Amino acid sequence: MKQQRPLAKVLLRKVVAWYLIFAIGITGAQLFFEYRSVRQEMVRSLDALARTFAPGVASALWDYQEDLLKSLARGIGEHDLVTGVIISDLHGQISAAYRAAETETASPSLTVQQTLYHRFEDGQQEMLGVFSIASSEAKVLVRLKNIALSVGLSVTAQLLFLGGVLAALARLLVVEPLTRFSGEVNRLVAADQAQQIDVGPVKIAEIAILQQGFNQLLRRIAESHALISAANADLEQRVAERTRKLDEINQQLVSEYKLTLALVRSLPGFVCILNDAGAVLIANQFAQSLIGGPDIALTGQHWLSLPALTEVHPLRMLLQQVQESGEATVEASFLINDARQENTYQFEALKIGNGADTRIIVVGVDVTKKHHEALRLQHQAFHDRLTGLPNRALLLDRLEQTITAATRRNAGFALAFIDLDQFKPINDLAGHDAGDAVLREIAIRFRHCVRETDTMARYGGDEFVLLLLDSTLDGLQRIARAVLAAAAEPIAWDATQFTISASIGFAVFPRDGRNAKPLLDAADAAMYRAKQAGRNRADFGTPD
Repeated sequence: MKQQRPLAKVLLRKVVAWYLIFAIGITGAQLFFEYRSVRQEMVRSLDALARTFAPGVASALWDYQEDLLKSLARGIGEHDLVTGVIISDLHGQISAAYRAAETETASPSLTVQQTLYHRFEDGQQEMLGVFSIASSEAKVLVRLKNIALSVGLSVTAQLLFLGGVLAALARLLVVEPLTRFSGEVNRLVAADQAQQIDVGPVKIAEIAILQQGFNQLLRRIAESHALISAANADLEQRVAERTRKLDEINQQLVSEYKLTLALVRSLPGFVCILNDAGAVLIANQFAQSLIGGPDIALTGQHWLSLPALTEVHPLRMLLQQVQESGEATVEASFLINDARQENTYQFEALKIGNGADTRIIVVGVDVTKKHHEALRLQHQAFHDRLTGLPNRALLLDRLEQTITAATRRNAGFALAFIDLDQFKPINDLAGHDAGDAVLREIAIRFRHCVRETDTMARYGGDEFVLLLLDSTLDGLQRIARAVLAAAAEPIAWDATQFTISASIGFAVFPRDGRNAKPLLDAADAAMYRAKQAGRNRADFGTPD
């Protein structure tokens, strides 16, 4: 808290400060105008001096009396206003000059010039040169010192007189009435009473208004005190009644909480109740056995630090989403049975309450079997049931993705259409079981001929399609040799050996097409050309 100062001193300081600012401004303006007046007077004096000596200087310059010119320059320079004299001819050559000793290193700031003429008897005149007289700015400042001293003494005397008068008036009219007023206020405060105050006669209207307003405030305070006392009595009665009701409600809530706790702990599924920060408040027996175990107490632990969790990120998302939107659903995995089995659970969370009373209810359902079934159905939808290879649907999907990526990167890739030679007789003579066995063995061999990044698919019947990321001729020839060799190796089945071969046709993106159908048609056409050429060979592109 800042130190408080007496009102008289504050008023005196303010008035003196403003008077000083005003006095300084007025004094500065006065000195400025005096400076201009003195300067103009000096210029007029220098000009009169120049005009007085001009005829004599002109006469001496006409006869070019050098000694006389120097004597005139020295005589003029001895004047108290003059700091320098220069007499020069028409060509600017200085004929005589003089500079006062005290101004040898200073440049004059005031200069007047007088043109020199020689007048003939017939009234004609001839210009001879220029006569210059200079004075220093310091001469002006010397004359201003006495004026500034007089003004300063006058301002100081006025300031002292005004300050004394203001201090006396402030004490008489303001300070003393306010002192009496504050004394009365302190007396009432010490007595803790709301009586009226009287500071006696005052001459300042504002102080009288202050006294009247303060007395009105005291009357209203007394009235308000009576009302507050009555209200406090009524409030105390109401608080007592509500306290009793709150005690009854609290007992009821405790009973309901115990019942809820018992129900939660007895539920067969996964149930946890968290606070808003994610700490476990309640966990049922199933949750305890699933993620805690008998030696670890879940209560008090954070939701993301549960020991059996293998995926923390989904549960972090669950907590974040339920805190933001009030509900959330995620899936996460647990290691159970001493880490020998991983199960997937679907968790649904619901937020209840706000602030410190917030509760998050988490319910979990085992969806492991559902996931496995979904993965199995997905695999069946996109893989050939007999060979396990990608089917036509998966091949076409990967082909479209490869076309998009190759177009974006301006890269190439290849398709190989493979058809088995002499396969139909196996089905006709040995039966479909033999044919199926041959197809399964061929599929295994073909998978070993390509890289993991390539796709070997069963297109239908005894037709296979190979999607290759390599489109170079050397790479395609290498793949062709490997596939032909794998197909030509005898296949044993039920004490019988089957010998077949393969015909291969290649198509290259974008040479043979920029879409799936043109590329497949080009590869199919190349395969038929290989068959027509004798089978057990490969055709590497559309002929010219």
